[in-house]
Amino acid sequence: MISKKILFLVFILIFLLLSNVSLSFPKNFSPHINSLNKRNDIKVYNLTITKKNLAPDGFTREMFVINNQFPGPLIEVNKGDTLVLNVNNDFDDVTTIHSHGIFQRGTPWYDGFPGQTQCDIQSKKSFTYEFQVNQSGTYWYHSHSKAQYIEGIVGPLIAHDPDDPYLKNKDYDEEIVVLIQDWYHTDSKILIATFLSPVSAGNEPTPDNGLINGKNSYNCSGAPAGSDCVSDAPLAKFTFVQGKKYRMRIINTSAFAEFIFSIDEHPMDVIEVEGMITQRHTIHRLPINIAQRYSVIVTADKPIGKYWMRSEMETACFANQSDTLNPLVKAVVEYEGSDGSDNPNSTAWTDSQATCIDLDISNLKPYEVQTIPDADYKLTLNVSFQPDDKNVTRGYINNSTYVLDSKSPTLLKVYKNITTFNPNQNAYIIDKDKVVDIILFNNDTGDHPFHLHGHVFWVLGIGINGTSPDYNSVNSKDPIQRDTVTVPAGGWFIVRFVSNNPGVWAFHCHMEWHVQSGLVIQFVTQPDKIKELKSPENWYNLCKY
Repeated sequence: MISKKILFLVFILIFLLLSNVSLSFPKNFSPHINSLNKRNDIKVYNLTITKKNLAPDGFTREMFVINNQFPGPLIEVNKGDTLVLNVNNDFDDVTTIHSHGIFQRGTPWYDGFPGQTQCDIQSKKSFTYEFQVNQSGTYWYHSHSKAQYIEGIVGPLIAHDPDDPYLKNKDYDEEIVVLIQDWYHTDSKILIATFLSPVSAGNEPTPDNGLINGKNSYNCSGAPAGSDCVSDAPLAKFTFVQGKKYRMRIINTSAFAEFIFSIDEHPMDVIEVEGMITQRHTIHRLPINIAQRYSVIVTADKPIGKYWMRSEMETACFANQSDTLNPLVKAVVEYEGSDGSDNPNSTAWTDSQATCIDLDISNLKPYEVQTIPDADYKLTLNVSFQPDDKNVTRGYINNSTYVLDSKSPTLLKVYKNITTFNPNQNAYIIDKDKVVDIILFNNDTGDHPFHLHGHVFWVLGIGINGTSPDYNSVNSKDPIQRDTVTVPAGGWFIVRFVSNNPGVWAFHCHMEWHVQSGLVIQFVTQPDKIKELKSPENWYNLCKY
């Protein structure tokens, strides 16, 4: 008689064979137990945030964990699903959760930006975010409060589309999620206090290390005396099966660092940029700035063995250099059946790559032809850093630095029929459904990855220092569409978006130190339409504390 255990294993094998594509994640990114074959479903995730002493790179420090793990659990939905996030704040400070890249169409109160779309979730309190995901692609979720995400309140959010052309054409067999980030050994509250003081002169804190899926090794000789630190901590590992093709979803969740990502001896075909499916474009090394996401297809067609995955921190972009920082963050890609040798002996790609700028947008083309509307009006923004009246260097947009008002969010003001805002709120009102061009000039000596909430935009043009915007040379025929773009040091960009999503939407540099220093504006889009949306009681209740 066949045992129940054997029957169960046979059932699992048949299920996997019948599936269009299986999901293969590192240990801490296991697939959700709900079947992703169900569409227009309700996916519920319970997220409990606590603090814990951990050593992701061998250096022990107190940090945040979600459901007792770091990075936070993988969240998966299908396009069309309703996502329910039950957030339990079980530590001693306020927090919020932002689903990065999700439009929140019809639910702007769940965007998670304190002071703009909600009041804080208080300590020992819970809050539920519930919204429909009518988009697909590679996203992530993170706290938008007090630089908490760079200390652990972060995780991947993947919106699958069964009609994705690369999935339907069987261009890949499995998926892998890769989170890369810089890492600090000092509490962010201390770092922010130092940064927002005259002593920093506006120079951002330099990371101590970097991580891939929450792991790396740190040379403890650089640690302060008395630290709890162990060298040679384990690296992240990824398993390839020879002959298979992998869709790797790469997410930069850093505070400050841009990376160049690669896998030794394995070319990558870019197929997605922040939810936009692209035509295939082969690269060897991928520059990826903070908050940006790419999907690439990697074919496991090399000899069975081990290969280095490299995430090279672009330290040339830093204001200060560190003698103890190893900018090369590595993980191991191991073919199934390889021998037991400890480390790879693979060869890195040697392609040159300009530093501190995005992947060349001229090589990124949408998968399908789009009609690009003409702009109704143009908004010019000038970015600068300068000392305030207390000699603290802050970020300014059009000579105004943003000040967080967490007790009275802008969206709540709209519901109270408030139509004027303090200048330090950097609020730009867009009354009607308009097509907006943002022409942004960077007067700073560093680059800035700007992210727009609630929308994607077409990247019409990017210029380096010494050039000027020229509408005769920008691409309005087939530009890529995304939600995060880097303006080079001393340079500029022009992006175009359609303001057809009523709500309050932040536009900010995603370097966390610059968010804290005021490099933020907000678009109050169609306030009359906002008031036609019925906001939930649990959202109002947040502001009673």
